[in-house]
Amino acid sequence: MKEYTDKQINSMILFLRVNNIAEMYYLENDQDPDRKFYCYRSDSWLTRKQVISTALDSGWKENK
Repeated sequence: MKEYTDKQINSMILFLRVNNIAEMYYLENDQDPDRKFYCYRSDSWLTRKQVISTALDSGWKENK
């Protein structure tokens, strides 16, 4: 899987929020350090890879 920068991840999160797909934020998760993104819409914790996969599957494109 391609590596994405924090700036690209933020763009993905914004894309998901604006398109009413997910409402997620970066939060500390003491119970599972790999899952640092919390989605209020689905009430679930996500990994960085899950955020990337969701954004790409939903049509996110990198602005160059």
